Amino acid sequence: MKAPARLVAILTSAAVLIVGPAAPAMADSPSTWAEGEPRSILENLIFFGGGTLGLIAVITLLALLTARTNYVPPPPSTDVEVADTHKHRAEPVG
Repeated sequence: MKAPARLVAILTSAAVLIVGPAAPAMADSPSTWAEGEPRSILENLIFFGGGTLGLIAVITLLALLTARTNYVPPPPSTDVEVADTHKHRAEPVG
């Protein structure tokens, strides 16, 4: 592929990516849609901020539930206990 063909491909791709999504935005809204009641600033803060704060709360709770402290074993002991199953038998097996 030569340089002019690459340039045309890049410009065409850019034009399609810019103009393509903009076409539906230029359409008029249907006249049958009723205008909704305007929201106050407080309602907008609750609507947008409440979702954000709720998401932060859920993530924090999950982080707290999954947080754990790593197990640290006790230091080694010099005492040796021999269990009954580990004692040597005096009789040979067989």
